[in-house]
Amino acid sequence: EQAFGYAALIDCHSMPSSVARGRPEDCKRADIVLGDRYGTSCDPALIETAELELRRRGYNVLRNKPYAGGFITEHYGNPAMGWHALQIEVNRALYMDERRFELSSDFTQLSQDLVSLADKLAAIPLEELRPYRAAAE
Repeated sequence: EQAFGYAALIDCHSMPSSVARGRPEDCKRADIVLGDRYGTSCDPALIETAELELRRRGYNVLRNKPYAGGFITEHYGNPAMGWHALQIEVNRALYMDERRFELSSDFTQLSQDLVSLADKLAAIPLEELRPYRAAAE
């Protein structure tokens, strides 16, 4: 029997608040954008868990717009092999003064929220992240 591994790669970035606003028709500012290459780079359990946890903590969360994931999610995310990649873009206005490049008083809360998110993601049952196996195997 072939051995399979499991891996979940979380690729974190920050985005300028001006980009986070998106198109004019997007009324709400994005606090966090989750990217899974439109469902191709990770099991739905990862992005759904991330979105639910972040919304529960009061963040405005968007999926795949304006960021769906880049090189890392495209090249390392392969759920069929058990390799999952999720990109998380965080609006810089949540934790810093962008003009001065100084951390704001909200940095500590955001840090705590991201640690809680990591705990939630780590608690996803491994069975949900295992490689997909064909019926003939």
